[in-house]
Amino acid sequence: MVDRLTCLLCPVGCELEVRQEGAAVEVRGHQCDKGVGFAEEEVLRPKRNLATSIPARTEAGAAGTLPARTQVRAETGAASAARAAEAGAAGTLPARTEAGAAGTFPARGTASRMISARLSDRVPRAAIFPILAEIAKLRPPLPVRRGQVLIADVLGTGVDVIATRTVE
Repeated sequence: MVDRLTCLLCPVGCELEVRQEGAAVEVRGHQCDKGVGFAEEEVLRPKRNLATSIPARTEAGAAGTLPARTQVRAETGAASAARAAEAGAAGTLPARTEAGAAGTFPARGTASRMISARLSDRVPRAAIFPILAEIAKLRPPLPVRRGQVLIADVLGTGVDVIATRTVE
């Protein structure tokens, strides 16, 4: 079987043909020795890096929870369709129900304080989703400084989860 890869280790971007027979790998099309190592690792032991965002713990201690005035109402499909019809007629969405009313949930996402993070090194491709599950449990308190280790040696991989910007 022949795999075709583009080498990412230098600006040339050689188109590589990789033939694998058992543990032996034959690489063609490389203009430097970096291409051979890249192709062997990509075929035999693929690794990836990871960048993500993590919600910070708020003053109240609950991740992503905002003051009552920013809560939004959870709607059923019928209620949502009715609101959309009203918006089409009036040109704007009607006011939502009062905060704290039945069916409300805390707004999440970009409205809450988010911390950008990445791994300190590449990890085996098979470890990406388990690492994301560990990161999803994390709610670091503010302030967080750029370069701060958020999870040391995540899942025993020898790689740290680090903040990539300061959030106060």
